[in-house]
Amino acid sequence: MRIAIISGHDLDIFKGSEEILVETPYGNVRLSRKIMEDKEIFFLNRHNSMGPPLPPHKIDYRANIEALSKCKVDTVISIGTVGSINEEMKPGTIVIPHDFIDFTKCRTYTFFNEKRVHIDMSEPFCTYLRKVLSESCKSLKLEHKDRAVYLATEGPRLETPAEIRLFLKFADVVGMTLVPEVVLAREKRMCYASICIVCNMAAGLQERLTAREIVRLVSQKKRHIENLIVEAIKRISEVRDCDCRYALEEAEI
Repeated sequence: MRIAIISGHDLDIFKGSEEILVETPYGNVRLSRKIMEDKEIFFLNRHNSMGPPLPPHKIDYRANIEALSKCKVDTVISIGTVGSINEEMKPGTIVIPHDFIDFTKCRTYTFFNEKRVHIDMSEPFCTYLRKVLSESCKSLKLEHKDRAVYLATEGPRLETPAEIRLFLKFADVVGMTLVPEVVLAREKRMCYASICIVCNMAAGLQERLTAREIVRLVSQKKRHIENLIVEAIKRISEVRDCDCRYALEEAEI
């Protein structure tokens, strides 16, 4: 079993890991690798996989997922920060999305540009892995919500109050990095689920929040997130009741 953790921030639990460089048709990707709980674990900083940090709309999501695929990763836990548009999801809450809405505009969304492959997204996130994350949160007594609709925006700017009023009708949290990462992982038949950290209430729902304050909140939650990752890795099994591995069956026309 090979598990990948994708995050926008470095994690202390991966300090001292072996650094590897993976070549892909879309560019090279730098990964960290270590053994945890007798499982091979890879860490990928999505913003900083090669060279200077990239904003969300400039990340090469295909290169990142292709690199994990070449390492035979079958399970991905992503970590990201979000703004909340649901009053029940306050700053500091951990959210495990069950669905998403895509409002991005200029990204590459598929590996299949030469043939017609239509991936089913009736269950966008792995049901098994979401359950593992929720049970891990409960075990650690971490405040969390195990259902939420994530609305993906293009960035790098934040949303306007008018946009947030529109999004209120459909979603619970807004972020910039989940799409197309989740779609590409499904095309590679990976189990994928996300840990979202609510850093702020979205535009118009609270006072303006600076980037520095967001970084500070993430830093405060870092130990909890690392404990959650370790607990989830312990619980992940080869035996699963999801359909992620069959994603390509009957998907091509």
